[in-house]
Amino acid sequence: MASPAGMVSTGTTTTSSAGSDQVPVPVPVPAVVVEERKRRRKESNRLSAQRSRARKQQQLDDLAAQAAELRARNGAMALAAREAARRCAAVQAENDLLRARGIQLAADLQSLTELVHCLDAAAACFAAPPTAAAAGAAGAGFIMPQPPLLDATMHCNYYY
Repeated sequence: MASPAGMVSTGTTTTSSAGSDQVPVPVPVPAVVVEERKRRRKESNRLSAQRSRARKQQQLDDLAAQAAELRARNGAMALAAREAARRCAAVQAENDLLRARGIQLAADLQSLTELVHCLDAAAACFAAPPTAAAAGAAGAGFIMPQPPLLDATMHCNYYY
């Protein structure tokens, strides 16, 4: 409160009386000092608000930069994922072709194996009968040449 002499009683001190009780006594403070305190407090609050706004703006700028960086990384990762998917599809297509080629080659091998067996059977049918020297002296006169019982094509199950 302002006193008539331009004093404001805002400060307090304690005084001792004869008893053990201490009573706070208001000390008058000049109005100029009070106004100076108000002005400094306002200035301090203004500067604090400026710092707070600057910190918030810096945080906002940092977050915006981080968001831009994350968007760029996300785009790069999406591109890499699409490229990996494309390569995977190409490898799967090549794998399917190779698998089909392997099946085809296995079938060709089976056919050729059957053809070889058929030709071996035909060759065995048309082989020359053992000679007298090969049969031995004891059985030389008793072996007669025999005509083949089956035609060579009857042994083959190979159809081309």
